Amino acid sequence: MGKVMISAKIDESINERLNEYAKELQLSKSWIIQQALKQYLDRYDEYLSDFRISSLSEGIPHEEVLKEYGLSDKMG
Repeated sequence: MGKVMISAKIDESINERLNEYAKELQLSKSWIIQQALKQYLDRYDEYLSDFRISSLSEGIPHEEVLKEYGLSDKMG
């Protein structure tokens, strides 16, 4: 998988912390940002998955779907 360049504006305080962590851990800021985004997206993916599953229980009655797409008259 290739890498792409992105650009983002962040608060100075976050940049200062990022610089400190990168120096102390001897890692690049890019690596730290990539790991942070990966963790955030993994957590958000879990949240979305849970949300999608919970919304399935709120289903729409079949008759309403047919009516919404103009199929209720054609189906009987």
